[in-house]
Amino acid sequence: MNRREFSIGTAAGALALSSRASKIIAETASASTLRTSICPKSPPPARKLALFDLRELTSHATDFRLTLHCLQGIVNRRQPRLYLIEDHYDELWLDWLRERGDIDTVETLEIGSIFARFLPEVGSMFITDPAIPASVNVATMLAGIESSLVASPAIADQFNLSAGAYPDDNKVGYDLRRLHWKKDVEAYRWFFSRYESRLSHAAVAMLDPATAAVRDYLVAFKIPVVWISSNEDASKNPQADQEAELNFARELFLRWPANIPCFGWPGNGVGAEEGIGEWDGILLASQCGKFEVCSGYDGYSPTVSNLTVHSGTQATLKQKSAAPIHLESGKVYFTFARSDGDGLNFLRHYYRKLFDDPKHGSVPLGWQVGATASDTMPDILDYYYRHGRSGDCFMNALTGVGYIHEDSFADAYPEPRRKEILEEYLAISGRYRARIDATTLSTFAEMSPERLEKMASISGIEGIFANYGRTHATTADNLLTTVGGKPMFRSVNAGPGERTFTFEGRRQAVATTVHQIQEGTPATRPFFLHVFLANWLITMDMVEDIARELGPEYVAVRPDQLVALFHQSIGTHAG
Repeated sequence: MNRREFSIGTAAGALALSSRASKIIAETASASTLRTSICPKSPPPARKLALFDLRELTSHATDFRLTLHCLQGIVNRRQPRLYLIEDHYDELWLDWLRERGDIDTVETLEIGSIFARFLPEVGSMFITDPAIPASVNVATMLAGIESSLVASPAIADQFNLSAGAYPDDNKVGYDLRRLHWKKDVEAYRWFFSRYESRLSHAAVAMLDPATAAVRDYLVAFKIPVVWISSNEDASKNPQADQEAELNFARELFLRWPANIPCFGWPGNGVGAEEGIGEWDGILLASQCGKFEVCSGYDGYSPTVSNLTVHSGTQATLKQKSAAPIHLESGKVYFTFARSDGDGLNFLRHYYRKLFDDPKHGSVPLGWQVGATASDTMPDILDYYYRHGRSGDCFMNALTGVGYIHEDSFADAYPEPRRKEILEEYLAISGRYRARIDATTLSTFAEMSPERLEKMASISGIEGIFANYGRTHATTADNLLTTVGGKPMFRSVNAGPGERTFTFEGRRQAVATTVHQIQEGTPATRPFFLHVFLANWLITMDMVEDIARELGPEYVAVRPDQLVALFHQSIGTHAG
């Protein structure tokens, strides 16, 4: 199930720990609280970047994309020097790097020149096995620890590199087809049984083997990467085995420290497999004490590219101050909260489209932002903070430093370690909330009162905007409550549930949302509402239309203003 398609609900059942996994639960203290940055960061980019436009690829374009993104990770490890263009947004962000002063010049190269310049930095090659998709992830990890090239059989003969066969050294590089794996999980077991100790323990990843972008980051920082197929995938693809892959991933995640990021994305595969999906994938990561940093393809935002370049930048992020606002007793005040900014993919892609929309700024709006972007793409966040309008306010999502299932977080660990991991998570979340200068918190789902109190205690949080859309538990009585003395606004609406890429689709989405808001508004005045805007918000005029059709009784305000107005209504002051 996918939250980004408004399918919030109850999972069929929690993922059960295998007996083997329960025996290997790590009791080591998390190293994450000791690091300055929770996500790995590159050094500052070179003043001059080499540039290649991947859209120029024709023959074997998919194969070359994989090779080039992995090569980029090796090249950029010491200092970011190579930038790859996947789409128009990569061009926009390259211009922003220049404007900010992160780089001076760009040298555009054709593909032959790219290889001529950078192939000397690799000493061998690992060839993937097309029959075993997991071999792509295995080759990616091997490239990271051996500084080697990744190539498919279709293009491998174009590179004069050892692949572990005569007449070359059989220990330098390898053609993974020679291992004759029958199942994806066999490939992962082979790799981790031999090379686990050489990987970074700063992060993990779940990534579709058909995805090329973001591998620069995984290679550069030697991040372990797996993929878990769905039951439907297994019924179509003989090498897939969901149960075995799920158990393997669980055991792996439990061997890695708690409170580290999980990159990539567990569902919406762009290749032959759909993957385990968002619900079960994030549940697995959460149970194992990891938080998701969405950087793979999801919804309609592509996989993040050039993360080794963006993570080498720095920015100090400061919100624009909210204008003072006076409470009127007969009004319904509401905040629009635009979702999915916890995903690096949306920050790189669709947020930029919305921010550059001519209608941006016509109505106050809360923008969800993932705090880890302050590590991984501070230059991109800097664009939004600098170009924000007076009505823009950035909200910490989802929930805390990363995307988690709140009630399931660290459930795979025994007490008292589970409590320790949660306290570490809250402390990290407080530090990262400060980095994005947010005072409001967006949460994912309904949770126990005890867990909600914990999340509300994150330092600096003054108000909570709860849930990824209206849930079955939302009532007129709990739309507005308090937790720890802080107001909590549950979402009044569930969203239209359909894509809105056509004019008629957008019109219906606006009408549905207006109806849900009006139907869900209690009779009490003044009142304060959280209006949830998810992926169906694709143009800013939709926000303008909703606000206009609600009429003069409804007043749109920033999320921090909604908090202030609530306190005015009860005669208290935030903070």
